[in-house]
Order: sequence, then structure tokens, then C-alpha cells
Amino acid sequence: MFPGLGYICCQLPNYLTPVVSLFKEKTTIGVFRLIILSLVVHAHFFVESPTVIIPASSVFLHDWLAVVATWPPLLLALTYHVLIIIQALRLNYILGNNKLFPHTNFTVAMAYILFTGLLPAWCNITGALLANILIIWLIHLLCKLYNTTKVGAMLFNIGFLTGISTLLYPPSYPLLLIMLLGILILRPFKINQLFTYLIGAILPFYFLGSYLYLTGDFKRIWQFIPGLHWSLPILEPKETLLGIAILLIICLLGGFLYLQSNMNKLLIIARKCWIILFLLLLFLLPGLITVPGFDWTALLIIMPAAAAIAGNLFYYNQQKIFLSILFWLFIFSAWFYSFGGWQLLPK
Repeated sequence: MFPGLGYICCQLPNYLTPVVSLFKEKTTIGVFRLIILSLVVHAHFFVESPTVIIPASSVFLHDWLAVVATWPPLLLALTYHVLIIIQALRLNYILGNNKLFPHTNFTVAMAYILFTGLLPAWCNITGALLANILIIWLIHLLCKLYNTTKVGAMLFNIGFLTGISTLLYPPSYPLLLIMLLGILILRPFKINQLFTYLIGAILPFYFLGSYLYLTGDFKRIWQFIPGLHWSLPILEPKETLLGIAILLIICLLGGFLYLQSNMNKLLIIARKCWIILFLLLLFLLPGLITVPGFDWTALLIIMPAAAAIAGNLFYYNQQKIFLSILFWLFIFSAWFYSFGGWQLLPK
């Protein structure tokens, strides 16, 4: 005899509560759990493989992504999972290793994977997904900048990676300002260090201009520099964007509040790194609406900072039922949007 509805409702919290707690544990099996989570969030890959979105405005990535688009569906799905899981683990390792959390956990990696499944456009292989590799790398370098003895080399590397990121994916151009502010936050003001950063940031453009000049094609330089003007992408249906915004705001607001209440427990370097992550979240947003030729996939570049902040909500909050309900809302939302749930509803 099947249990009654009342019994199921009473027992439901017991099935839900352990989910998020599994990612708070510091165990090697956590990596396996993240792999399972990625497969669950992107379950639609079993029906339809991810596509490769080739932005016309990204000259450098255009040819490379065109080659990737010819890969078989199984390889595309595997490539996407590998990129997402490695980025999640790398971001999680950077924050844990630099003491941005009191104890090592996998909540940031969990949040990153959950966020990538929300918008169907984020479930594809895009320039933004590749740009996140460089953004996470820059977060790592900034966190190391405070205590490094090779300041000049580190600043040059930060500038150089920032310049490459801007060339590869134009909507990431605010990184040029964010990295400069991050350096000023982490290091005492020294004009020679700022020049070192600026030289590194300009060098990729210098190499590109030199190549175009020597080949007699210098007029093409403007194709590689972001042309800035207001350009708002269109998303249909709008209910999808509203649902995603509500979930993200809950996580970001909750993560911010918990971080504020526990900030005094962190080291000075950790506090400064959190400030930089907030700058990343805020200042990368204009890249979506000021660079023409890019759709909502460009918003994926804020996910490393967003997942880091949201990780505080999943780590510090002790209301297991609330966290589990929020977790499953992300899962069901990812399934609903990716499987075209709006078309299945009666009109």
C-alpha cells in the first residue's frame, strides 16, 4: 500500500535536507558529486547536445569556434561538462586556498554549476564560457598579489591577461578598469607598478597592431577594439529572465548578508579579495549592453563572481530545508527552461 500524501509531506524534509550539506564537506568525493550535479543540471544534453554560438564581433574566436562546431554531439557535450567542472573546481580552490571561507568546501563550485544551467543560452559553448577561464585566472593572480615578492612580474601578467581577454571577448573590456582598481586595493600606490600593469594590458594590442601594420592591413584594427554604444539583447519569453533574476537576486542578496555578518572573522587579504569580487560582479554587467553583436550569453562572464558571493549563502546558512528547496528550484528551473517548458504549458 502506497503511503498517504500526508506521510509524504512529513517525510519530504528528511529527503531534501542532506543535499546542500553534501557540498559543505571537505572530501575527495566532492568532485564526483560535482560531476553528477553537472549531469543532472544539464540533463537536456542527453536529448540535444550543446550548440556552438559564434559571435561575429569576436574576430579571434570566430574561426576557432567554427571548427569546434563541426565536432560530433557527444564530444560537444563532454567538452562543455569538462569546461564547467574545471572552472567550478578552480574557482572553488582559489577561494578556499586564499582563506575567503573559514573552511574548505564545495559550495562555490556547486553554485557555479547551478547558475550555468539557468539560462538555455548559457548551456552552449560560447566565447563567454572561454573568457571565464581567463577571468578565474585573473582572480587567482589578484589573490596572490598581496603577498607576492615578484610584484612587477605579477602586475605585468595581470595586465597581459586582461588585454588578451578584451581582445578575445570584447564584452569583458571592463576588466581593464576592474583589475586596475583591484591593484590599488591590494597594493600601496606606486606609479611604476601602475605603468607595469598598463604596459602588460597594452602589449596584446601593440602586437596585434604591429602585425596588421606589417601585413598592410592596419585599417582592420578597429574590428578588434570594442565599439561601445547602447545595445540591449532580446530574450523571449521574458518570464524566463524574470525567473532567473529572482533566483539570482535571492542568492546574491543572501550571500552578501551572510558575508557581511562574518567578514570580521576573515583575514585582511580575504576582505580585500571579496571587495574585488563585488567589483567584478557590478562592473562586468555593462559589457552586455554596451557592446553590440552579443546576446545574453555575455552575461555568463559575471558567473564566477556571482557564484563566489552566493557560496556564502549556501555555506553559512544553517536552515537546511530552505537551502534544499532553493537547490531544487535551481534544478527544476534549469530543466523547465532547457526543455522548453513555456511551450508545454497550456495557453
